[in-house]
Amino acid sequence: MRKILGKRTGLCLATLAVLASGAAQAQQGDPLYRYQWHLMNYGQKVLGDTKPAFGIDLGIDDLHDYNIRGKGVIVGVLDAGIEIAHPDLAANMVPNGSWNFNDNSHDTSPGDGGEAHGTAVGGIIGAVGWNGIGGRGVAPAAKLKSFNFLDANGSNDEIRYAWWDGALSKDVAVSNNSWGNTVPLFLPVVSENELAAWERPMSATRGGLGMIYVKAAGNSFASVEHRTFGELCPASSRSVGCSQSFYDLESNYFNVITVAAVNAAGKRSSYSTPGASMWVSGLGGEYGWQAQTLRDGGISDAVIARQEPVRFDPAMVTTDLSGCLNGYNVNPGEEGLNFNALDSDQSAIDASCNYTGLMNGTSAAAPTVSGVVALMLQANPKLTYRDVKYILATTARQVDPTQAAVTKPDGTVLSAGWTTNAAGRAFSNWYGYGLVDATLATTRASGFKSLGALRDSGWRQAALAAAQPIGGSAAPAQATIRIDGGPGRVEAVQIGMASNYPLGFLESTTLRVTLISPSGTRAIVVPAGAATADDTMTFDLAAVNAFLDEPGSGDWRLEVADTGLAAGADSLGDLTSFKIRVLGH
Repeated sequence: MRKILGKRTGLCLATLAVLASGAAQAQQGDPLYRYQWHLMNYGQKVLGDTKPAFGIDLGIDDLHDYNIRGKGVIVGVLDAGIEIAHPDLAANMVPNGSWNFNDNSHDTSPGDGGEAHGTAVGGIIGAVGWNGIGGRGVAPAAKLKSFNFLDANGSNDEIRYAWWDGALSKDVAVSNNSWGNTVPLFLPVVSENELAAWERPMSATRGGLGMIYVKAAGNSFASVEHRTFGELCPASSRSVGCSQSFYDLESNYFNVITVAAVNAAGKRSSYSTPGASMWVSGLGGEYGWQAQTLRDGGISDAVIARQEPVRFDPAMVTTDLSGCLNGYNVNPGEEGLNFNALDSDQSAIDASCNYTGLMNGTSAAAPTVSGVVALMLQANPKLTYRDVKYILATTARQVDPTQAAVTKPDGTVLSAGWTTNAAGRAFSNWYGYGLVDATLATTRASGFKSLGALRDSGWRQAALAAAQPIGGSAAPAQATIRIDGGPGRVEAVQIGMASNYPLGFLESTTLRVTLISPSGTRAIVVPAGAATADDTMTFDLAAVNAFLDEPGSGDWRLEVADTGLAAGADSLGDLTSFKIRVLGH
């Protein structure tokens, strides 16, 4: 089950033939498996007009053949409701294990016109394998529970129920959360007591081992749309990311694994929200359109040529609401169109309309990671949530290794690319620690020695004798906090800050917020150019995950610079407070 990283494109033709043969055998049990490039990718033709780059997959390799399939692991899907009786999901749904918040029943199946999102997410995690229909999940033997809070109030009470408080969540080991803020441009507001009121019970689940919470980072790199107000992302934000993952409060919890999306070319999916709170990446793909299918529907080549190229790159194949009347795959298709060869009951691939080849988003990437976690927990059920996070980060593959910093013409850094911290860990705000690798993660999980007791510095506040003027890049406002007796190895850092620096409502900011560790590693928390909907650069909570395995003790410094301020110009505002919490072992 061992795999050589970074050399897969150099395999000989004989090896390629073996892979293709193995995929053909697997296809006999799951006809759509060959289109699921995220599971096994040998550069085959899939849905979409471009082929996936060879080897850009989850690294499942032989795990399924060795019966590492997520057996004995329950995954909770907090989302729109899953269709409980779906032919490719029913056998993996825990009987009477799901909860419908609308009618207090165990059936979360969407009605006519209902949302298919949860069913698609559930299929990526745990569609049944080798049953002669459809595809399969990342963890095809894992059991699923559905909690349909996106169909209900979407309230904190419903999140608590699914995360720890509900009777039906007590045996859930992995919680998948493919959701986020409706308008993800507000900076996080939460008190330290409120934060503890979430993190403490989350840590106490699974008999004190902690449920593993997997969270989608968001889909707002280049666009933030609102139903009433339209596009909220200024064009000037689109080089660094309109929104940032840490704007979504839950993505900053220590217990949460925030997931970015990678496409079939091994690059950031066009929509994937970046941020300092990122942990790892899953596979989310792009849009999965096919030009010939559109032509067959009467769309002219001139219209097709005006579409963004990413529209024709592969998306994800997964379960959809059954039949051709509901879901993503319906008759007729959206706007009367079919977008790829799987659409409609006229499909020569599968005419049931029970599957879609158009699923994407960090909503799709998160369940790929949840599925990998289920494989890890089958191999070692005693892993803590911190062990799982650590293993995922330290076995992830660095994709897009040439990702560079975004700079101004004068060389001022607005947003960092890949950086390597003092412990030798490569990190990117686009990818976290990289693309999850199922075989490496599961192999390491099987014999992993637990990280041991958590060391938590608690919140420390900087004592600022006076407000610090926010100057240009050469004269940033600074605040330092010394941590004595901190963790020997950092697992995560959380910070908060306040300023009176004015921000333009729904405009890009010229401020760049950077955290510097005692070892000198610089992590950009807020890139210059990101958009916000707040009046000042003030937030209570941001996870900054770039410091894994560095020593936690010493001076932690925050720098806030106005990258748009001309040399010698007066500051427009001050840094007024800074706080930090360092966690590790």
